[in-house]
Amino acid sequence: MQRKRRGKKLMGRIVNPTLMRMGMNAIKKNVDSYGSNYRKAKSTLARYSNEAISAKGEAVDAMINQVLCYESVMDMFIVVAESMIKDCDEMSIRVGNEYLNEDSILAMLEVQKNIRQRCSERIDDYRHKQTQFATAAPLAEHCRMQVNLNSAAKERADVAITALNNKIKKIDEIESNTNNLFLESKSALAELNKCISELDKSGKGGFTYDNMPAWAVAMNSDLLDKYTKSMLSKGRLNEDFVKKFSNLTIAEMTPVEKAVYNKYTDFLLFDAKPEDMNKVVKHYYKKTWYGSMQCRKSAYELKELLDIRTNMYCMTSAEGVDSKVLERCTILKIALSRDDTFKVGKIHLSKGHYKYTYTKHTMSSLNNASPLPSKETYTTFHVFETPSICADQVSRAKAEYLKNLLRKDNSETIANGVVSVIETGISIGMPEMKVGGKISNEILKACTKKIADSSKYKEDFGIDSNGIATISNNFDLRASLATAKTNEGDLIYNLYPTKGTLDKINFYNEVFKNYNKKEIDLNYILENPEKVNKKLTNLEVKMKTNPYQYKGEPCKKISDLEYEYYKSFRLNK
Repeated sequence: MQRKRRGKKLMGRIVNPTLMRMGMNAIKKNVDSYGSNYRKAKSTLARYSNEAISAKGEAVDAMINQVLCYESVMDMFIVVAESMIKDCDEMSIRVGNEYLNEDSILAMLEVQKNIRQRCSERIDDYRHKQTQFATAAPLAEHCRMQVNLNSAAKERADVAITALNNKIKKIDEIESNTNNLFLESKSALAELNKCISELDKSGKGGFTYDNMPAWAVAMNSDLLDKYTKSMLSKGRLNEDFVKKFSNLTIAEMTPVEKAVYNKYTDFLLFDAKPEDMNKVVKHYYKKTWYGSMQCRKSAYELKELLDIRTNMYCMTSAEGVDSKVLERCTILKIALSRDDTFKVGKIHLSKGHYKYTYTKHTMSSLNNASPLPSKETYTTFHVFETPSICADQVSRAKAEYLKNLLRKDNSETIANGVVSVIETGISIGMPEMKVGGKISNEILKACTKKIADSSKYKEDFGIDSNGIATISNNFDLRASLATAKTNEGDLIYNLYPTKGTLDKINFYNEVFKNYNKKEIDLNYILENPEKVNKKLTNLEVKMKTNPYQYKGEPCKKISDLEYEYYKSFRLNK
């Protein structure tokens, strides 16, 4: 919207969409350039402050606070820049496509009003004359025709006046709709300039920020508020927000960004709907040069934080743990870790549980053949409150999974494939030799026997079923489970603690210390269940020859320990 002076007179408003869009694009380009440079600088500073944060000393503290102030200023500028770019886009939309000059419109409006006035006067005059010349037919007819002609001209003037008034109204609406654009950015930039001046003064005298200055604290509070508000739109995740954080590693985040990142994680666990989770999955993958999809580094960090937050929830929740929270965590971890992704998939709810369906690629058996795309679906299950029921559920799922892998048609397929390879090899190396039926059958039996011997293949499927039950029961762990639709998919389970898990860990650590065995912690159990299971197995071997004395009661087996622990627990209660 433009107003100019012509001499002493203030000119009318002008809306020139072409020039205004050119101006908005120039502002966007300029602001984006500054914003990009600030992002790079901020990322470098954030890495530096994150690494230096563990250092000690007053000088170090002052330096870190100084860096955090610079981070805050840069962060605020980036937020302001993003706001300005949005305002530019909004301005470009709201100005419309019509050139509007208020002075020209008002001049034309005046002309049309005069025409209407003259026509009205002539209509009245000719109607009066028509009455006077009622006895003179030719004159009366002439007056009637003039009335009609002027009425038509008046109607045209009325249409033009309405159209011109609408143009004025449109100018008013554009002005009203754009008046508030850039005001917030203008105010923020003015405040930023003050803060930059403060930083400039401090820089000349050395690092003087023993504590964060009031303006920096206020700015960080304002930033947190802005980030939090930008996270959601009508109660659902804002895609621009997700995109922003998918391109940030934790090392590149400022303290304010880390704070809102925690809120983002909580939303995913406790409030996210499939549409929210799909935005996350979409942006946390990137396309590789050979056409497949690859998880960003930020995806692995998000998975870790989801796990940490879920563990805290499980161990501190005053009420019963919601199965949906654990299922969300599991399905998101699955969706953000598919290294074989050819096309990113979608999460949806089916019969109260989450499903993730994506397109994966499998390598062809033919040399130099392109990967073969195929669909895979993972489905979560209800997570029970009782660890023993969870353990039984995983055990059954593992048994079913193993059974499906070893079913007859699958074994035959594998065995036939092996025979085919052997026959091909012989035909190339010794073309004169043919593989007879007897040899083929022996190969088939050997392959089938090897495949069917599950004890040799436990490593392929993770910890065995009995081991899961042991770990889950002994350390009061819940298991969140997801199964694949096809035989080529994995059986996935995640272990989560309960309120009693830390007490059980402390209990078993006392037992381990008694036998000079290394103690364990929660992370070790969750990350290495196979090793913990082996550790318990070895412990039981020791206990058979040298029983553990628990409150005067000898324990020769793990089950004895469990019985005495819970007996003591009930008595103390």
